[in-house]
Amino acid sequence: MDWPLVIITSCNMAIDASVTNACNAVRAGLRKWGLLLFSAFLFGLFQAAMPTIGYFVGYAFKDILETYIPYIAFALLALLSIKSFVDFVKELRAKEEENASELRLREILFQAVATSIDALCIGFTFLSYSIAEAMVVFVCIGGVTFALSFVCALLGSFLSKPLKRYAGLISSLVFLGIGLKILLEALL
Repeated sequence: MDWPLVIITSCNMAIDASVTNACNAVRAGLRKWGLLLFSAFLFGLFQAAMPTIGYFVGYAFKDILETYIPYIAFALLALLSIKSFVDFVKELRAKEEENASELRLREILFQAVATSIDALCIGFTFLSYSIAEAMVVFVCIGGVTFALSFVCALLGSFLSKPLKRYAGLISSLVFLGIGLKILLEALL
């Protein structure tokens, strides 16, 4: 097994989820560390599950899925970006910031799926590995994603006070940036 490749792939796959969870932490602050830990778990779980699904789907659907996955990921992240921007505008108009900036489980689940869709293709790149070796790689991806997204959430929560007012805008821009990155990688 090529461990440097596994580590680099794991860190690369964890970046989107880590940035997203840092934005969640800016919104939620330190008072919701349990929710941020749970969201880090969900990000790690989905980052491990998607390449596993991709691995088992294998070559039968590889050409079809590889073509559309970047566009699906971009569409989901663009929707998240729009929703975050709308929430930001609502927060500017809202008198009670506490209720307007609540982080909900449904939103975290949607984020976990959206940031892990591109990981489906990673499963295809490990088709030359045995099932056991591939599962080790995918567990590493999930573990690194969990750890990095929780660390980023902790860092984001410390920045939550000065950035709270702009959390929705920051989230919107991050989701749009991640979506554009995925789309540009597919087109280039």
